[in-house]
Amino acid sequence: MTSFLPCFNYHHQQSSSPKELPYDLDYQRLNEVVNTISTALSDPKLRTTNNRAVQAKVWSNPLVASYMTDLRHAEELIRSEIMVKLSALIHSFHQHCIDTTLARANITKDERGRLQSQSKDLDVLCLDAKERLYLILKEYHWIKDFFRLYPMHFFENSFTFINNIPQKKLDDIKVKVVGLGVGGSLAVSGLKKRGISHVVGYDKRQRCGERSVTSRYQNASWRAYDIASGLLDSEAYDELVAYQQKINVLNDDGISERVLTSDRVQIILGSAIDSALASAERYGADLRFGSELDSFYNSSSSSNSTPEEKEQEKVDIVALFTGAHTSEIFEGLKDQMKIHQWPDLSSSCKMWLQIKPSEKRHAYTARDVEVGAENWHFAIESARKTIIDVKRIRDSLMTQYKLAKKRASISVDDDGQNVSVVEKEYTYKLEKIDALILEIETAQNKDKEARFDYIFANAPDNEHNRSKIDAAKNDGNVVIEGNYQVDIKIASRSAISAQETKKLCDQFSSNLVVMGGDACVPPNPMAAYGATLACEFAEMLVQLAVAHGHLNTIEKELVNADGADDSWGSQVKELKALFTKYYDTRGRAENYFQW
Repeated sequence: MTSFLPCFNYHHQQSSSPKELPYDLDYQRLNEVVNTISTALSDPKLRTTNNRAVQAKVWSNPLVASYMTDLRHAEELIRSEIMVKLSALIHSFHQHCIDTTLARANITKDERGRLQSQSKDLDVLCLDAKERLYLILKEYHWIKDFFRLYPMHFFENSFTFINNIPQKKLDDIKVKVVGLGVGGSLAVSGLKKRGISHVVGYDKRQRCGERSVTSRYQNASWRAYDIASGLLDSEAYDELVAYQQKINVLNDDGISERVLTSDRVQIILGSAIDSALASAERYGADLRFGSELDSFYNSSSSSNSTPEEKEQEKVDIVALFTGAHTSEIFEGLKDQMKIHQWPDLSSSCKMWLQIKPSEKRHAYTARDVEVGAENWHFAIESARKTIIDVKRIRDSLMTQYKLAKKRASISVDDDGQNVSVVEKEYTYKLEKIDALILEIETAQNKDKEARFDYIFANAPDNEHNRSKIDAAKNDGNVVIEGNYQVDIKIASRSAISAQETKKLCDQFSSNLVVMGGDACVPPNPMAAYGATLACEFAEMLVQLAVAHGHLNTIEKELVNADGADDSWGSQVKELKALFTKYYDTRGRAENYFQW
């Protein structure tokens, strides 16, 4: 009798690829992009437009857009290769567990359908392994594409086998997250939400107060709430999306307005981080604030531990969400990340925050901009009730004050006058913020709906924009200001494995070191994408950890089982390497988009 089951030679099936794929960023090609954009921005007409118009013009340029296309193509080729190998393993496991699969779906009566991987029967172990591979596909949101591209597996979905997969433990993976800002705080929450047992978060700053991880007062226009919904608990998510951005559009009559809802929300970074950390804590995360570098890193990579103890101390993944200077913090990391930079294109920017009692009675949000290459500013306004956001500014002022006083005290030319000037300046600022806190608290005691306007602005540092700050100061509403540098640089690599660089991974006592967010490409106020990029990497880390966790369990439970196929071990290892490569390849595309 002729079999109608198609025969697939999985082990020889490979994705076709172009001769040269951008698995590393090409400096020469990036330089062409830089020169192209520089030429475009020299057009006087373009220089008078707003940042969205500039972005539209830039991305319409074939040279700029084609590189993004190539990066996405490389990402898709890795994804395709992963799905080919997943299909092969699922098919191989399925041959051993058809009966238990049918029992799991309640199609046949078989006690084995209710057994978990504690059973050493090969068919039950294969069922557990197959289910774990499907859970990986679901975590990456690839399940629909998988069934469409590999229809031989679709019958399992037709009787809702996928929906009946029980929750699986993820005890065979250890993850450390260093840096608990926007990306890191979301990551630790998401990792614990997925049930990963061994997750530790580190930050050199404290949880709250002066110089803390939650004292950041900067505002952000953010659209990663779909990602956040998968990484946070419902309480934290509701806090993050409370200030949906609105746009007021003037009607044709020139008088009346209509309000449109934007695809972005407004977040205060410190508040968002606080919400994400609270979510992680509710999930039981081990968060270690005030951590020194040697808590997770040893530059010599040597210790008194025996090789066996070193192996036990090792974790599977260390994730660095440690900001724009990450590549300079750790010895040898800059070379491994392959940082490309253009020092002559660095620019100075100003930021300032105004707070005043609000006349508004609802969660109002708005943006205010001035356009033009030199004259632009980008301000985000919201009417809030959360007094903690104002107290957070006081923490930032105290940090600024202590740093300014320290610098003044070590000045060579100082005869005590510099310290006196600092004392006078910050005494005024602190008295002002204390009076504002008291005013808002008094108003809210009388009226629970009393709000304050929180107006945060960015702009290039020049005479025109400094005059805006001076005008705001004259109004008496500026409570804090600061300076920052926008550097043009980008990392070609965001994942480094022990197979590639054993010394660096040994310094972190890890098999794999990954980077995310500002560590790979510094934020750019014109792009308004920095917080969103950090969230993208947080989700990517959670996906990678879930994939490695399930594959580690499959390798541990199944590869050495009686009757197991000799090729399963090598196939699992290949998949782990491919998921790491996918993180790196997708990261390259996301970084280029922000850059």
